[in-house]
Amino acid sequence: MSEVESAPILAEPHFYWGACYVCRRKSTKENSMKRCTRCKSVYYCSQDHQKLHWKKHKKLCNYLAAAGQEVEQFSFFSCMGGCEQKEWNTFRMNAILTCEIMFGRGLELAEKEIFLFPRSCRTCHTAQDKMYDCGECYCVSYCSEQHLEQDKERHDLSCRQLKIAMLADVYESVVNVGMPAIPSNVDSTYLGTAPDISHFIPEPEQPTDQISKEELDHCFLTCQVSGALTLLDNMEKHNPALATQSVLRIHIAGASIYEMMGLIKWEYLLHRLPGVKEIEYTFIGPALMEEEENQPSVPTCQSCQSSGKSILYSVFPMRYSEFKKLDAYQPPDLVLVQNAGFSEFDDEGEGVSWDEGWSDMKDLVPPYPSLLIFTAYTLGEAEKDLERFKKHCETDLLVSCSENPMRSWRPCRDWENDQNKDVFYSNQYLSVARSKIN
Repeated sequence: MSEVESAPILAEPHFYWGACYVCRRKSTKENSMKRCTRCKSVYYCSQDHQKLHWKKHKKLCNYLAAAGQEVEQFSFFSCMGGCEQKEWNTFRMNAILTCEIMFGRGLELAEKEIFLFPRSCRTCHTAQDKMYDCGECYCVSYCSEQHLEQDKERHDLSCRQLKIAMLADVYESVVNVGMPAIPSNVDSTYLGTAPDISHFIPEPEQPTDQISKEELDHCFLTCQVSGALTLLDNMEKHNPALATQSVLRIHIAGASIYEMMGLIKWEYLLHRLPGVKEIEYTFIGPALMEEEENQPSVPTCQSCQSSGKSILYSVFPMRYSEFKKLDAYQPPDLVLVQNAGFSEFDDEGEGVSWDEGWSDMKDLVPPYPSLLIFTAYTLGEAEKDLERFKKHCETDLLVSCSENPMRSWRPCRDWENDQNKDVFYSNQYLSVARSKIN
């Protein structure tokens, strides 16, 4: 069997210009990538894989090639060389929307990422034939040695994280969502919170430049328990009495399939609360339509069962304001909105509208002294989320756009380069609010 034949063909791949579009084999000196000569945007490890992908790539290739020829540029992306980051972001997003209109369908993830992560200069966004690539992560490129040197100090901080992001994306494309086993130890005394998530999920050693399986599993595991530990951390800081209640009621608002995958991850909170006998988790969100018929029933671990501890899960595929009108609604102790995304919608009639969301936002705030926690991927998103929240809700803010010590350590590429960074993390920033006393 040849090397090409033995390479895995990914069913749900991500696009990386430093790796083959078909099998994600990275570029090496012995195996340089072969660029599509028409669109100059997609790369392959071999001519065989290029031929294998041509039928699927043909329509998008013709679109990119024609657009580049129309403006007499090296590639579709070359016309934006020297632009500001905001213009660069707008150009790529508009390009996706235009392409979807022309194709009459939504683009697949990897197709969108061709627009979001092209091989262009990280400093000035120039795309040309001769580029200077980072030979470690193959995710960042430069138009000149000068720009490479100018950006070296900044890029060194994220290079390893970009390598992890690529490995994690490829793993989840081939296998499934990374879900290492949740630690089963159950605390017999209440230990409270900790400075950061590494105190609960210790970081493995990094003896070499290579990314180990242990390091990758650590990133996946922190991503799984970040939500539970975010609840624990803010409970201890703002309402420690909750840790001794026999029953704890938690609402996960704006929930999606992400919150429902690997439900056992939410049990991790029960392991840290020896005084709590039962946690009631309620997941609310319109995106949960497919989950309504099969209400989840996941038994607790043997240690919890031996201690008489239990968890109840329920799902309501609707807006939170609708849920509050049901007989099933009971005031929660904590409301968590993970990676809220309020900033994705416009509340001044200029962008994507979300009128029902703005009118319902005040319903997210639970009765005093319960807490509302909403998180964001980046600082820019967190600030915009909070700006919209403050506009539509009058509350006491306990935390404003602070970095969350219990954030995930699983890096994801940031196509917007918010705060001039290449990666973001789930639950990276948070704000915490509470109803006014009266």
